[in-house]
Amino acid sequence: MEIMMNETTPFRRNLTHVNDSSQGLMDQGVTIVSMNENDQDTIQRVDHGFFVIWTIPTDELADAVQKLMVSEGWFNYFDQLNLKGAPTDIFEKLINI
Repeated sequence: MEIMMNETTPFRRNLTHVNDSSQGLMDQGVTIVSMNENDQDTIQRVDHGFFVIWTIPTDELADAVQKLMVSEGWFNYFDQLNLKGAPTDIFEKLINI
């Protein structure tokens, strides 16, 4: 299947709108750490073609990001998995399992 990426497609308009809508969240401290394609040669590769890693400083902003994705129809275009967790000493937790 070929996806046409011109300014008149609903996908392109939606992606541009989400980008524009998310600017306010970025101004509040939401940052994209990495946005890339998922390499085919990755060991134990998740079957998703792209990934984004965000840093979101508060639960309130995390909720706002998720609500934006829902309200803008993000999940109509992407099969997405989400992960969320607070900073912690993960090594200490793993050692004590």
